[in-house]
Amino acid sequence: MIYDRFNFMRNRMSKVRNSLISNCFLCYICSMEDQELVKTMHFFFNAILRLRQDMRQRINNKLKEHGYSDITLEMTQVMYYLRYRAYDGHASQQEIADRIGKNKSSLTSLINNLVKRNMVERRTDPASRRNNIISLSPKGREFMYKLYPTVYKTYDIAKLSLSLDDIQKMTETMNRIIES
Repeated sequence: MIYDRFNFMRNRMSKVRNSLISNCFLCYICSMEDQELVKTMHFFFNAILRLRQDMRQRINNKLKEHGYSDITLEMTQVMYYLRYRAYDGHASQQEIADRIGKNKSSLTSLINNLVKRNMVERRTDPASRRNNIISLSPKGREFMYKLYPTVYKTYDIAKLSLSLDDIQKMTETMNRIIES
């Protein structure tokens, strides 16, 4: 009887031990998958940040080549929005901030600098005196027409073996990540 009780306890302990080992193994597998996900996402985000830094440097070099060393990448984003995305070529500061992903205070600084360079015009919104309406100035429109396409051709797409469709798909993928 003692022997049976001993075997029962040993079998029970063996089942518990095997269950623990099995659960630990599953945790180990999960943590390996989590580790792989974390590692992959780290490299993905790092690649995006490096690409942004590289693009900023290339765009700034192009701007300098054409005599616009005082214009930054962020300023070109504001002007792009006004030229190609804004309804009737003008928008409120809040709308621009929302669309280009800047907070309103940093956008105010960008717009102040663009106004100083005669690239944009700012006027008070007649419907709400608390809001400003921003639009491209004649100098800003000329910049966008003549120079903007040249500045943004910083990569030779043919050498990268990327098609326009590839770039559009990458853009859609990144937008899905942003919206998730």
